[in-house]
Amino acid sequence: MSSEQPLLSLGLAGFTPEQRERLHLLLGQLPLGGGVWRVGLFAEADAWLVSGEKSRLVAADTLKILAGLPTERAVQLDLEEVDRPIAFSLPLCSDDFDPKHTFDLSVPASLAAVLKHFEGWLRPLRSQFVLGGQLIARENELLPGIYHVSHKGQLLAVMDFHEWRIGILRKADPVDFELAQWDRRPLQAHDIPSHFQRSSLTHLRWIYAQRTERDVLPPRYRSKPVYFRHAPAVPMRWIRDTQLILLRELSQAAGHFDALLQRTGLTPAQLTRDLASLYFAGSITTTPDKAGTASFEGGEDSLPGRRRNGLTQAQPGAPGGPAPPPVRKHDLTAPAQLRRK
Repeated sequence: MSSEQPLLSLGLAGFTPEQRERLHLLLGQLPLGGGVWRVGLFAEADAWLVSGEKSRLVAADTLKILAGLPTERAVQLDLEEVDRPIAFSLPLCSDDFDPKHTFDLSVPASLAAVLKHFEGWLRPLRSQFVLGGQLIARENELLPGIYHVSHKGQLLAVMDFHEWRIGILRKADPVDFELAQWDRRPLQAHDIPSHFQRSSLTHLRWIYAQRTERDVLPPRYRSKPVYFRHAPAVPMRWIRDTQLILLRELSQAAGHFDALLQRTGLTPAQLTRDLASLYFAGSITTTPDKAGTASFEGGEDSLPGRRRNGLTQAQPGAPGGPAPPPVRKHDLTAPAQLRRK
């Protein structure tokens, strides 16, 4: 199997334009073979880099990050609810705050070490990416039943194609899945060990389609009308703003690829990625008879809200910008320890 790496998203807060330029430069100089990091929306990111100079403890477990750009809002974090890895740039504004992970923008190896730590936190996500890619590649050859995925005698995953359940060994390295063997087992072998992480076929496909640099959208979705079927069966926090826009458009009327570009305002690359994710989640179709009859509700409960995973909206009077999506309690990442014990 190939050693394809998933796209991982970094959220930045509090950095000046010059510091952001420096960060982009350092990200482009990371050694090959590691994670593929891209700067994205702060609320949707897999990990956060935060300016230590702009960070203020306003309460025992509340951190405020002042804006670093004229168009940026201040960010407030509830440290007890943060559920992803986070690191702070040096120098820190105060000795009162002693974060567990820091980095020096003037030392490239410092940032590389922090990102390596992030990749360790994101190991379950990276493993699901590899397994999702294998699932998509093997779908035409897999038979109904139970499959055990193992490497060097160690069980890495249980794939139940009867109940669409997946169990994944949490501590498994993504490389193990690349070298793993898939064995079809009797129905009695469907039990998933209690210490395995639970997932589903839809979740694995979604993770892979969202994070691969390959174009996995079936060609017919560029030439035929695309119809809405149903909302994707994934956690709400996984659904990005662009996908919400696309789902609402399709629930109102089917459309060809070029028409959807005009209706949504998305770039071709983003539309391709979002359609691929929705396709592997079974949410869209090019077959009119399979189109759903219910519309996708895009009300306040479906739209980005004011709070998400410890992240709260900017203080009143802060510069404008989109509010973060709503709180979701579950994530693929383990809670990051923000401060040293």
